[in-house]
Amino acid sequence: MKRLESRLHQQQTALEAKISEISHLGERLEEAQAAASQSRERLEELRKQMAELDHNLRSQKKARLQTQQSYERAAVAAYKGQNHELLLAIIQKALDSDSLEERLAGSGEFVRVLGEGRETLEAYERSERMLRDTKRQLAQKRQEYRALLAGQERAVKELRRRERLLEAAIGRLMKARDETRARVGELRRAEREEITSRPGATGWDAGARRREMGLVERERVVAEPVGSLPEEGYMRLYREAAREYGFGEDWYVLAAIGRVESGHGRDMGSSAAGALGPMQFLPSTWLRAGVDGDGDGVANIMDPEDAIPAAARYLRDAGAPGDWYAALYAYNHAGWYVRQVLAVAEGYRLLAGDREAGPYI
Repeated sequence: MKRLESRLHQQQTALEAKISEISHLGERLEEAQAAASQSRERLEELRKQMAELDHNLRSQKKARLQTQQSYERAAVAAYKGQNHELLLAIIQKALDSDSLEERLAGSGEFVRVLGEGRETLEAYERSERMLRDTKRQLAQKRQEYRALLAGQERAVKELRRRERLLEAAIGRLMKARDETRARVGELRRAEREEITSRPGATGWDAGARRREMGLVERERVVAEPVGSLPEEGYMRLYREAAREYGFGEDWYVLAAIGRVESGHGRDMGSSAAGALGPMQFLPSTWLRAGVDGDGDGVANIMDPEDAIPAAARYLRDAGAPGDWYAALYAYNHAGWYVRQVLAVAEGYRLLAGDREAGPYI
């Protein structure tokens, strides 16, 4: 038995390394998500600022045009009978000058006309300055917007890359879980063979499994095959069952059990201990914990609509959500199993970008 424990410890160490990898990737993913969220908020702020500046620019252009036309009309009226075309050319030259003094540097009559309209001309000058300032601000905002938009695109690409890394890490963890289960089965078989080879040995493991399967054979436990359900269907059942039994925000843990135990229904055959169904209940446990989740009058250990609510109720009765470690340890008496499920739950939470639940590791 010590040799078995030693080998299991080695497998557990390998799993913990994968769990650490997922935790590290998850932290980096949360950072990338936060950066992307901040970029989106700043982009929206810049969009509003640019829209406001565009509106101001149009208003200022309109005001400048009105001021210029008003001044031109006043000057033309003062120059009755003179060459209007020449006068308009002189006014335009004055309006394009950099200072009011330059505008007033002309013939005596023109100085008199411009002097009478000095207030209008100064208003025009102010509108010109405001227009230039608004154009400069708008150009700066557009430049900042383009730079931020490029940064946002880079952040989104980085976020997608890290999501792929996290999914790959979870996949490696699942592979390690499968390898561990297979190895544990081999070690236990080897241990049973060693035990049964001793004088007086009875082969108690095999006997326990026969007793479990006997409950099915005697029809005390219903184990009827059901149609396949896509993974999306399993996810829906996990969320519904978690809400029903009081830990809705932590449905990721229930999903993690389903992933670890059967790959969401892909491996529902009996285990070495005789466990069955998508949530791998022992038939003897099902007798007291089984649930008729779909209301068809039968609690079928093979039906995810029954097994998933049963698992949720079992976890609640064992201490969830207040003490996840105790609840999961009651589900499977192994510390490595508890840590593995919590690591997978954390992976699901991080992929969902849910900051309300967890963290689980």
